[in-house]
Amino acid sequence: MTTMTSSRPRLSSLRSPMAALGLAFGLSLSVLLAACGGGGGGDNGATNSTGGASGGAVTVGLSATPTTTTVGQSITLTWTSANASSCAASGAWSGAVATSGSQSVTAGAAGTASYVLTCGGVSSTASVTVNPAPAVNNTAAVVVDSGPTGINNSINVPFVSVTVCRPGTAVCQTIDHVLVDTGSYGLRLLGPLNSALALPAVTTPSGAAAGECVKFADGYTWGSVQQADVKVGGETAPAISLQVIGDSASNFAHVPNTCTSAGGNMGSVSTLGANGILGVGLFKQDCGNACVRANSTGSYYACVNGSCTDSPMALASQVSNPVASFATDNNGVLLTMPSVPTGGTATLTGTLTFGVNTQGNNAIAGETIYRTDSSGNFSTRYKNATYNSSFIDSGSNGLFFNDSSLRNCPQNSDFYCPASATSLSAVNTAADGSASGTVNFVIVGEETLDNSITAASIGGSTGSSLTGSFDWGLPFFFGRRVFVVIENNSTGGATGPYWAY
Repeated sequence: MTTMTSSRPRLSSLRSPMAALGLAFGLSLSVLLAACGGGGGGDNGATNSTGGASGGAVTVGLSATPTTTTVGQSITLTWTSANASSCAASGAWSGAVATSGSQSVTAGAAGTASYVLTCGGVSSTASVTVNPAPAVNNTAAVVVDSGPTGINNSINVPFVSVTVCRPGTAVCQTIDHVLVDTGSYGLRLLGPLNSALALPAVTTPSGAAAGECVKFADGYTWGSVQQADVKVGGETAPAISLQVIGDSASNFAHVPNTCTSAGGNMGSVSTLGANGILGVGLFKQDCGNACVRANSTGSYYACVNGSCTDSPMALASQVSNPVASFATDNNGVLLTMPSVPTGGTATLTGTLTFGVNTQGNNAIAGETIYRTDSSGNFSTRYKNATYNSSFIDSGSNGLFFNDSSLRNCPQNSDFYCPASATSLSAVNTAADGSASGTVNFVIVGEETLDNSITAASIGGSTGSSLTGSFDWGLPFFFGRRVFVVIENNSTGGATGPYWAY
C-alpha cells in the first residue's frame, strides 16, 4: 500500500526562538431611565429634568437601540437635552459628549450594560441586556480514508476540506483531502487552482513576486505565495498568505538549486499524498524572524522573469497558520480521534476543533501540558536513549523512532514489521521539565494489513533524516484528545508553544 513518511517541515528549526457547544442565552431586556438631582424616572426615550443655571429646567433624554443585543454587536445611543451647557458620558461609555446627538457603541461583555448621560446635574441611564455571543461553528470533520483521486490505499493520513476565496469576495474554491498537519505551519495547496480565483500575488520586500521552498523530511514543495481568505469549518482567516505548490506561471518554472537539494519534488498528488497541507502547529508563521533578518535561509525567493534568488520576507507576508488569524478560537486547536483496534480499521472520522479554552467544546479537562522549546520540541526517553527533538505530528503516518530490535518490512524498510503486534512504551518530558508521563503504544506490521485498512498503529525508523527525534505521528492521536497551543498564547495556566494530552 502507498505510505507516506514524516511531513514535518524543517523550517521550524530556523526559529530561535468536546463536550457540548456553547449556547447563546436568551436573556430578557430592560431599558431603564433614572434621574438624580430632582428628576424622575421613566421609560426608554423619556426625559428627566431639574432647574438649570439659566433659569429654565434642564431636561435629559437617553435611549438605546436595540434593547437586546449580543457581545460584539453595535448599539446606537440617542440623546437630547435642554438648558444644559455640557454633557458627560459614564458607565459603559465615557467622555464628554454633545448636548444632543447619537453614537454607536459596542457591547463588550455579557450582562447588563448601563449607559449614563449627565447634563447640568441631571442623569439618565439606558440599560441594555447583552447576551453572550453565539458560539461559532469551530469544528471541521477529519476523515482518514484511502486518499484523493490519484492515490491508492493511503494509510493514516487525516484529511479536511478547505475553502479559499479571493480576499473580500465570494469567488471561492473548496479543496478536499487536505492533510491536517500539527507539525507544520500554514496552508499549501497543489496547483493549479481554479483560474477564476485570480488570487493576488504576495511580493517580497523588493517588490518581486514571492516564491517559497518548504523542506520536509521526504522532499520539498516549491511554488508561489498568494493571498486568500481561508475558511475551515465555520472559521475564516482573512487575506493570509498561502503557498500554491507547482504554480505553472513562468516566474516559478525553474526551481532554485538550493531547494532541489532537499530531496524529491513533492509537487503532485502522487508524491504529496494529498491535495494540500493545512499546517496548524505551534507557530504563527512558517519561518519566523529568521526569514525577516536573513537573505539566504533557503525558504523565500524573489522571482523575476523566471529567475529566483533568496530573499528575506516580512512576518506579515509569510505563509501563516490560518488558525492564528481567526477572529476568535485563534489560540490553537484540538484534534480528537477515536481509538483504533489492533488490526486497524477501514474507516475513521475525527474532529478538528479550533481554539483552546474558548468554547465549551475545546476546554482542557485533565490533560497534561507539555511545554516545548522554541523549536516546538520536548524530550522522549525510549529504552536507553533520550531524544531531545521529539514532537507530535499528525502529518506523519506512523510513529517514527529508531529501534534495531524491530524487524524492518521487506518491501519497505522505512517501516517496522514485527511478527506480531508489539507493545512498547516511552516517557515524554516537557522541555522545561514541568511534566512527564509514560506513553504506551503498539506497533503492528504493515505487511499484515490488507488494502482496505486506512488507519492502524504502524511505525518506522527516523533514520538519519530526523536524528535525535521521536516523531509521534497519527497513531499517537488514536483514542486521545491532543491540544496544540500556538506560541505566545496563554491558556490553561501556561503559555504556548505547548502540547496537552
